[in-house]
Amino acid sequence: MRKRIVFLAVVVVAVMAGGAGDEKPKPQSAPDPYNYTDYNRQALRSHFPDVELLTQDNRRVLFYSDLIKDKTVVIQFFFTHCEALCPMTTPILAKVQQDLNKRAQGKVTFLSITVDPSRDDPGALKQYSASFKPQPGWYFLTGKKEDVDLIRKQLGVYDPDDKKVQHMNVLTIGKEPSAVWLSMEALAKPDDIANTVMRVLAWPGSKSF
Repeated sequence: MRKRIVFLAVVVVAVMAGGAGDEKPKPQSAPDPYNYTDYNRQALRSHFPDVELLTQDNRRVLFYSDLIKDKTVVIQFFFTHCEALCPMTTPILAKVQQDLNKRAQGKVTFLSITVDPSRDDPGALKQYSASFKPQPGWYFLTGKKEDVDLIRKQLGVYDPDDKKVQHMNVLTIGKEPSAVWLSMEALAKPDDIANTVMRVLAWPGSKSF
């Protein structure tokens, strides 16, 4: 399936190659004399409600303050008893995380949010996630249904319960400090997803948008 990438907001980050000797090149941001990045970041802030969620380890976290702010993230929506897309998309994300931890260890946070929080409590998420061997930085999340629905609506991936699998094939990828956000198919090849995240991350050696 050919991947499709859709921009939600665009602030181009330039990656400058260079460096001498053994010194590692450092990513540099494009000139921003009018502070558009901060403007866009603040404008997009309203799309990330700071509601309370629970991780697979039953730890309370705030969606924006703890999981989004100052981070590069990959957001997936799923539910544990899904028999269609989820059994295919979550293993893909496991491969993506393994790849990214080799290329940019600890730089990307993965958020898998259940769309069936009344059934998927932390215990269910813990059991479900174990088969994918998530590495540190991958959170399986649940919470109050109204809070999860609010997140889905704000990110543009909300569907009624009878059509909740419709957006299971959508990943939201973003770098909050740079206000770079996009979506792409969750069933894309793991390499395509990882390379897209690297471009968002603006890591040395990756192409900028």
